[in-house]
Amino acid sequence: MIYRLRGTLVEKDTEGVVIDAGGVGYGAAASLATLRALPSLGEECVIHTRMVVREDAMLLFGFATREERMAFDVLTAVSKVGPKLALSILSSMSPREISEAVARGDIVKLASVPGLGRKTAERLVLELKGKSLAAFDPEPTVAGGGGGGPYIEARDALTALGYRLEEAEKALGDVPPQDSVENYIKEALRRIGSRR
Repeated sequence: MIYRLRGTLVEKDTEGVVIDAGGVGYGAAASLATLRALPSLGEECVIHTRMVVREDAMLLFGFATREERMAFDVLTAVSKVGPKLALSILSSMSPREISEAVARGDIVKLASVPGLGRKTAERLVLELKGKSLAAFDPEPTVAGGGGGGPYIEARDALTALGYRLEEAEKALGDVPPQDSVENYIKEALRRIGSRR
């Protein structure tokens, strides 16, 4: 098994990277987060890897951090989530965001990942909720401090009003803990209004 590579970064594109280590070029698929974290071509880098062996191929996946690799392992342990879908999830969300979405039971957030449908998002929450998510983040925190119910209801109400999911989450992320969904919405709308 190949667990880690250190060498010169010789190729980097949306498909992944090629690292020259000891005169051998190792190709590894990588998430967008990893691609952003890597240095420029020609520079030395380290990636943490996971090798997936199938009947017809041996595939290598590379990650900028051990935490991202652990999140990949946890995601691929869920039925119907293969390596490519796990990479897509990690390209759209950080391990911490995944942990928070699972903890809140946030199907909408998970289903917003390209290639991840609602049923698979529900399966992710079902299979990962209640398990130790230390692989994602040792101390997950919930955005906005609101926990699952009021935060998600307020976010869904804002998206129903026509705000983009990212815009609603950003506004709610700035809101201190509230005692009701209505107060969350009022505070979020106040913050959105002050930005325009």
